[in-house]
Amino acid sequence: MALSSDNLNDHLYSTNLALGDLFNNHTFAHDPSGLLPIIDSWTPQLQNSHSAVLHTAAADLGQLKGYVQNGDRAGLSALLQHLGEQASKAASNTHDLAGNHLHNGIGDQLRHLGQLLIMASGNLKSYIGPRV
Repeated sequence: MALSSDNLNDHLYSTNLALGDLFNNHTFAHDPSGLLPIIDSWTPQLQNSHSAVLHTAAADLGQLKGYVQNGDRAGLSALLQHLGEQASKAASNTHDLAGNHLHNGIGDQLRHLGQLLIMASGNLKSYIGPRV
């Protein structure tokens, strides 16, 4: 199913809420498996798009899922950081308005997503500790 602007904005909005809840429950760094349903909700939609950028994002989500399943917190942290930076970069070029949300621009949703992913990366880095 291809995402329209309204559907994309709604999906981003609900994803941001779910990620915010997951990252704020103080168990994410110990057990990041709560990411799996969120990853699974995005992968098919990204894979079915006609955009090479979105296909790359789907591949990144597959790798992210592998890191979660294998307990690779260092890889997970690095990829979350990268994805957060990519979402933030995409937000700066996105000005579509959609949906009924307080911050209803898709760019706003992407910017928030980027912030959440970077925050989660930092939380995992803190949990992992400095490398020796």
